[in-house]
Amino acid sequence: MVRSEEAWDGLRADWDEVHAASATGPTPLAFRWLRHWWTVYGRALPAARLEIITVWRGARMLAALPLYRRRGRLGSRCLGFLSTGEPELEETCPDYLDLLCRAGEEIACSAACWRAIADLEFDQLELLDMPEGPFAQSSAMPRAHERSSRGACCVAELEGGFEAYLTRLSANSRQNARRLLREGERAGAELVLAEEARAPAVFAELMELHQQRWRAEGKPGVFAAPRFVAFHRRLLGDWLPTGQIVLARLAIAGQPTAILYGFVTRGRFEFYQSGVQVDEDGPLRSPGALAHLMLMRALVDRGVTAYDFLRGETSYKARLTTRSTELVAVHLWRPTPRAALFRTVRWGKRALRAGWNRVRQQLAERRAR
Repeated sequence: MVRSEEAWDGLRADWDEVHAASATGPTPLAFRWLRHWWTVYGRALPAARLEIITVWRGARMLAALPLYRRRGRLGSRCLGFLSTGEPELEETCPDYLDLLCRAGEEIACSAACWRAIADLEFDQLELLDMPEGPFAQSSAMPRAHERSSRGACCVAELEGGFEAYLTRLSANSRQNARRLLREGERAGAELVLAEEARAPAVFAELMELHQQRWRAEGKPGVFAAPRFVAFHRRLLGDWLPTGQIVLARLAIAGQPTAILYGFVTRGRFEFYQSGVQVDEDGPLRSPGALAHLMLMRALVDRGVTAYDFLRGETSYKARLTTRSTELVAVHLWRPTPRAALFRTVRWGKRALRAGWNRVRQQLAERRAR
């Protein structure tokens, strides 16, 4: 069990090795993502404490489960994944959180981690945004757990090249994609992947374009949160030189019309955030969708075989993707006084909300008579 930052830092080389040797190794399970998150967010959360479980065979680390404990509602002790639990307005919202494990060791290590969880002190366990895999389906999970859907990650398969990807789309989506690409060519749209020297300026443009949209809707937007910005600036400093971060800038006559931000991990691009210039009178009908198509075409040349839009259902994702991956959440409450109080209050709120909805419906029906 790892509970100190010093002990965790001492595992960086082992952690990186396991991440490279895992079957999936998504970006939010990388050591630097989690370590930066803990530095920026974790230390500020109430009563937060590391509870990282590791599995070893001799001197060789087989797996790591990145957990921490914090004070939840009504003083409950909440155990969850690192990179979750922040205030809503500054959430990093990672997908594919899971047990980080060497390929071929998943079943045994999943069971070992669930046994270790049983020995921890907590009132509530909340594991968000996991794929349905060996850890989420382990026979060693407590029977009393509850499972819920967290939505799907939309993926565009790029194996065989960009043209092969287009053939996997429906006829209507393929026709629309080709139309967008021709439209971009006529408008002189150019997509450039930012190099290290230009990255800070492009990232600033991304934030401004993103915030413009949300301000127009009367909302703050995530880049209004200082910790959110600080977290991603740290990642930029670490990963842009290695090619793990992509900042793609779509411009017409030098002016940005869309900027895409995401991560490349082992042949997979994970689209994370965007900023799009909304101009109904502009030369492009859908600059965001065009930027995605042009970025796919560019990333194929860099060996990327999957373009993951991550979680969230939108019309443009539905048109551009070829498959999806469902994510789930697992909840477990211990039979403790705090957990009982929390669940009672939650049940009471739900009952009041349901009752109020029934009253509103009855009043509406009476007025309609």
